[in-house]
Amino acid sequence: MSGLLKPITSENTISKGETVQYDFIEGVRELLVDSVPTPDVDEVLEKVSHYIAEKAGVSIEDFTALLSINNNWDEETQEKILPFARITETVLRRLGGEYAALADTLKPTPNGKEPQDFPPITNFEFKIRTISFQEDETSIEIPPEINLQPFTFESATIELKKSDTVGRDAEVIIHRHPQQSQYFIEDLGNGIELEMVLIPGGTFIMGAPEKEKGSSDDERPQHQITVPTFFMGRYQVTQAQWRAVANFEKVNRDLKPEPSNFKGDDLPVERVSWYDAVEFCDRLSKHTGRNYRLPSEAEWEYVCRAGTTTPFHFGETITGELASYDASRTFAEEPKGEYRKQTTPVGQFPSNGFGLHDMHGNVYEWCLDNYHNNYEGAPTDGSAWVDADNNNRSLRLLRGGSWYVIPENCRSANRYNSNPAFDNYYIGLRVVCGVALRNNR
Repeated sequence: MSGLLKPITSENTISKGETVQYDFIEGVRELLVDSVPTPDVDEVLEKVSHYIAEKAGVSIEDFTALLSINNNWDEETQEKILPFARITETVLRRLGGEYAALADTLKPTPNGKEPQDFPPITNFEFKIRTISFQEDETSIEIPPEINLQPFTFESATIELKKSDTVGRDAEVIIHRHPQQSQYFIEDLGNGIELEMVLIPGGTFIMGAPEKEKGSSDDERPQHQITVPTFFMGRYQVTQAQWRAVANFEKVNRDLKPEPSNFKGDDLPVERVSWYDAVEFCDRLSKHTGRNYRLPSEAEWEYVCRAGTTTPFHFGETITGELASYDASRTFAEEPKGEYRKQTTPVGQFPSNGFGLHDMHGNVYEWCLDNYHNNYEGAPTDGSAWVDADNNNRSLRLLRGGSWYVIPENCRSANRYNSNPAFDNYYIGLRVVCGVALRNNR
């Protein structure tokens, strides 16, 4: 392993010819966790958890309980499970946010023993497995005309340490994680490019639990959604990109090349209606030969969460250091931040686990869906929930919050709606393009 591992078995044991056990040298596990997208770390933890549970002869529910509860375990259970609990606790704490909070429940101290006293794993024969992402048991094939390229990015998670002193703000610790993903670049002409990030398909729970602060009944019931693989814009559409596409051939309606209130090529375009956003996608589709559209609401939340279940993809709260919103208002006892009172350049803040920026704040983003006042009867395949009569005059969905709103309205599950003809200086868009796209309009 090129020096990445070191033996942790005593020299006496080695000399007797017994199995030699290894662990990463100090710092390697942390570097690996930081370099892998959070959803992938979740996937590995889940698969290894099932494997260990099977080897230990317990159900996955019992295995999780054994990790979470400090009770009097027998020696055999300690030998099989506690070393993995120690590794799990370390990895979760490194991920920060909700993971760090979970790590506190996994810190094992049964029978008064400290973690370093746990016996090493001796009864498992681990095999190296290659995990590939598949959709409906069929490998995803990217069309050859799409030139996928790797890119690196930095995501961030928040660890919130609440103060024991009444009236004192909690301490916010920001963990930054270098990661890598893939995208293709759409050339819009005159040096203007549109970066489209590959979003691997997957399953997630959409909506907010009743206990989530700031949530409302239109974010429920929570329900499982399976989303196919697709591409989504790395950034909210900028004013430079809007201007380029506004000069493409008209499809259904005229577009103002300079609609925004706040001016700047790298600022997100705003003051665009749902009709304008759809026309933008139609012109882009006709010009490129690819099917661009607005995201479905399910796709948007899936991407925003990037494998998380906390109110924000950063964790249990949000901070003005990481997003543009009214940070003079707080969500979870964090210190107050700057209220910038306007949009900020796209990409100014760290991205989420998929490599997308400004999923919380800056400008609201239009979705394809008609607005429904709850999720009863919502599609479960990631497609847009469009009324049977497809009445374009009915309310449409907006997601993500904006520079103008309080933190509750920037949550991953938060829903906002408006008349499709409405535009304002806090409303913009982000586009998607798929491997096998549905045309839901």
